[in-house]
Amino acid sequence: MTRRHAAAILAGALVAGACSLPPVDLEGQKPLALRSTITSANGSRLARLFKENRGLTSIDAVPRFMLDAVLAAEDSRFFSHDGYDVRSIVRAALVNWRTGDVAQGGSTITQQYVKNTFFREPGQTFERKARELRLAVEVEHRYSKREILERYLNTVYFGDGAYGIRAAAETFFGHGVARLSLTESALLAAVIKSPASYDPRDHPRFARERRDYVLGRMADLSFIGTDRSLRAQRMPLGAVPQPSPWATHQPYFVEAVKREVLEEPRLGATPLERERALWKGGLRIRSTLQPKLQKAAQAAASSVLTEPGDPEVALIAIRPRNGEIVAMVGGRDWSESQVNLALGVDGGGSGRQPGSSFKPIVAATALEAGRSFDDTFESSPAQFAFPDGSSWNVQNAEGGSYGMMSLHEAMVRSVNGVYARLAIDLGPAQIATQAQLMGVEADLPAYPSIALGAAEVSVLDMASAYSTLANDGTAIEPTTIRSIRLANGEVIKPDQEETARVLAPGNAYLVTKVLQDVIRRGTGRAAYIGRPAAGKTGTTNDYADAWFVGYTPDLVAAVWVGYPEGRVPMLSVHGTQVLGGTYPAAIWRAFMLEALRGVPHEGFKRPASDLVRVSIDPASGLLAASWCPGKNRTMLRQQVPTEYCPEPVPDPVPTPVPVPSPTPEPVAPEPSASPRPSPSASPAKPSPKPSPDEPKPAPSPDEPEPSPDPSPDESEPNPDQSSSASEPAPDPSPSNTNGGAPAS
Repeated sequence: MTRRHAAAILAGALVAGACSLPPVDLEGQKPLALRSTITSANGSRLARLFKENRGLTSIDAVPRFMLDAVLAAEDSRFFSHDGYDVRSIVRAALVNWRTGDVAQGGSTITQQYVKNTFFREPGQTFERKARELRLAVEVEHRYSKREILERYLNTVYFGDGAYGIRAAAETFFGHGVARLSLTESALLAAVIKSPASYDPRDHPRFARERRDYVLGRMADLSFIGTDRSLRAQRMPLGAVPQPSPWATHQPYFVEAVKREVLEEPRLGATPLERERALWKGGLRIRSTLQPKLQKAAQAAASSVLTEPGDPEVALIAIRPRNGEIVAMVGGRDWSESQVNLALGVDGGGSGRQPGSSFKPIVAATALEAGRSFDDTFESSPAQFAFPDGSSWNVQNAEGGSYGMMSLHEAMVRSVNGVYARLAIDLGPAQIATQAQLMGVEADLPAYPSIALGAAEVSVLDMASAYSTLANDGTAIEPTTIRSIRLANGEVIKPDQEETARVLAPGNAYLVTKVLQDVIRRGTGRAAYIGRPAAGKTGTTNDYADAWFVGYTPDLVAAVWVGYPEGRVPMLSVHGTQVLGGTYPAAIWRAFMLEALRGVPHEGFKRPASDLVRVSIDPASGLLAASWCPGKNRTMLRQQVPTEYCPEPVPDPVPTPVPVPSPTPEPVAPEPSASPRPSPSASPAKPSPKPSPDEPKPAPSPDEPEPSPDPSPDESEPNPDQSSSASEPAPDPSPSNTNGGAPAS
């Protein structure tokens, strides 16, 4: 028996054995691993995540050169066989018999697809080859030739971690499939046989020889002309020197996206299932990051603190109407530290004390409890003793005392004594609850000093809480994800928790009004941006944390400055004692000016849901009554007076003045008359005249007094219009700070 006869018998046995095997469930096979992609809001790529770098491509997007090159290199009879090729099997058996090794395979493209998809573990047994062939026959019956070729091109390994033609084009040439040239197509087809042996970077000579062989085969099969084949063989390989840099852009933000994806229950019931979906599920994740704003945030952080050894900066910007995180600075250099300082504990680090930037939350708690910004408290430093034996020592900036002070003015000047007394009055548990309702996720211990920012929070916590103020009291859970498209085309939107009226809209507006004054004339003057804005400074009593958190109607930004390694006092950074009103305010200002460039100015509007129409006495500013007719005004229900105008004091009722009876004058007798008067005659009495000092009768107390002239303007003045709008923005120098260390 000749070798040829033996090889033919072996091939026949393989085919017969394959046909005797039971069918295979094609649909029940484990799906291929596909890479996931994260993009910014405008579609620019931020990262690719994969265990196998594979992306699916339609065969219609593959150039004809590429299809012909693969057929020439791997299976020229692909369109004429039924999934297996007996001639190829016999030829491979002869070569292997002669060499004594597996030097050549007889697999068709269909068989290779089956092996890549359903038999991923190595092995060359007769039974396995028979099973591959049996499944190849089923695949040929199930799919068209073009469908099989498309599946093959999306599964085959090209080397350097690239699975499928799409990843290969990007890895070796730095561009997409549609741009593949003839020589590039021939090179990719060449490496399929042995990706390690024909790697164009590691083994360029072997790669060229194999590529030129493929070009020659294409000419032999009349896919291209001989002259064109020869010209192409003279061309360089054209592979990029290094793999295309698919490195992650904005790694701090990307890590936040990955963390959120891994918490999405719709991607899997268990953490392991969600991890597989992220790394192998072919997710297309469109994030909320806006490149323009991200660039502005990074520029602001790096332009203010530029020297080696300077403190770190963390910044988060949020759209308050939908909770989208549009910019994030988690640290200076990802290669040096992978801790995301903007996320606190969730970013691998720790929380930081917010200082007085927490006071707006305390003020919101007070307003919700029925208090007013006009309420006054003693402002002096004090040591407060509690029933459990503990005490709390509260100091103001520079140790000053300012007597009785309103909550409004104490916010503007960041006076601790006032807000400490308010916190004791409200109760720390109520403050902690309000903070959590507004978006603070950190655990807040219920002790009074949280009112001055003693509890640790994240930058995201503070940005989220202030977003509730900017969003008229509605809290929206922040997100880094706009949508997730699954491999099957289904789209998932983030399931954000939204809670209306965690703070009455009118109360949110009143807090905003006061925080506008903080920027106009208070501790946040260095954050002035020439348009309506509200914000608050924060500095811890050891100068280890400095904050500025502020917002316009459509953008919130929180800035933290400090040393991540611990509580390091920032007593002299570039010669400046770092307070919330210095570098943090300057960074916030630089970011907002660039982020809002070209955006129309918009003021804060009174929420319509809390507006009421009432009649106000112009003289007293109190509710009008029947005795003091008023003018109709539209105002927040929180600002409606609770008392009526004073009732007029009635004039005293006049006491009658007695008038003496006149003395009759004697009448001289007439000579002829009788000296005795007639009995019917009586002397005439004059009518009494009123005294010139006698008071006139007072009107009845129920009689209304005449109404004063109406005011020319019945509408309430716009509180957002202030002459301070023309105040020049101060430099971030110590003279523009909040004036002291203790939690300012």
